[in-house]
Amino acid sequence: MTGLAARIRDLIGLTLRDPRGALRALQAEQVPLAARSAGLLLMAVLSTILLQLGFALAPPGPDPVAGFLSQSPFQTAVVQWLVLLFSAALIYRVGRAFGGTGSVGDAILVVVWLQLIMLGVQLAQLLAFILIPPFGGLLGLAGFGLFLWLSVNFIAELHGFRSLGLVFLGLILTTFAAIFAVAVVLSLVFGPGVLTNV
Repeated sequence: MTGLAARIRDLIGLTLRDPRGALRALQAEQVPLAARSAGLLLMAVLSTILLQLGFALAPPGPDPVAGFLSQSPFQTAVVQWLVLLFSAALIYRVGRAFGGTGSVGDAILVVVWLQLIMLGVQLAQLLAFILIPPFGGLLGLAGFGLFLWLSVNFIAELHGFRSLGLVFLGLILTTFAAIFAVAVVLSLVFGPGVLTNV
């Protein structure tokens, strides 16, 4: 276990220094698809734990989506898992549509590893809100920047793209399209009023 922990620590350090090199190192591990899928579920569970802790510290307001998630950890875990699965599908499908060469399994690997890194940021932010509240907001901004940087580099490496600028543009456009689609679905589930709170 100590060896595994040290390996994960080294990969996290490499990720922060050289995201594309870190993804190549992860791919070289040849993690089975079943383990990658299990990792997706594990990330959903860990995300749920942190989100529920956040709800306990700061109960959600009138936002119906946050209210729905706060009702049950199981509901939150299912939503988190679906979001991660949808993200992996988008990374694979959109990348392939533009000539990328990445596989489904590696797209799942990207999402699992990226989520693991962001869980660390989320945990640090949660602790900051408890101990030094103003610092929590700064960590949130830094975490968002880190998320974009890692996402662009991981997707570029996954699909063999050279231009990080074009990958960034594609990521932004795909995100807006996905948000619009999700907003439409939410309006059908919760009613049109939900769009004013999302």
